[in-house]
Amino acid sequence: MIKEVNLSGIYVAPFAAYLFCALLIYMPLRIWLDRIEIQKWAWHRQLFEAAIFLIVLSLIGLICR
Repeated sequence: MIKEVNLSGIYVAPFAAYLFCALLIYMPLRIWLDRIEIQKWAWHRQLFEAAIFLIVLSLIGLICR
């Protein structure tokens, strides 16, 4: 697990880097899920999208461990 990320002398928590990476993965995934119309299988679309984002974030956290 990394400690802090140094961005031009500003130390950022690794969780912020994980969030940014998860966002980069989540956006194309969300577009793809909209194309295959996955929302018709989900009861609450925003809750489903939040769950998908948390799954992506958790996978990044496990990989970067």
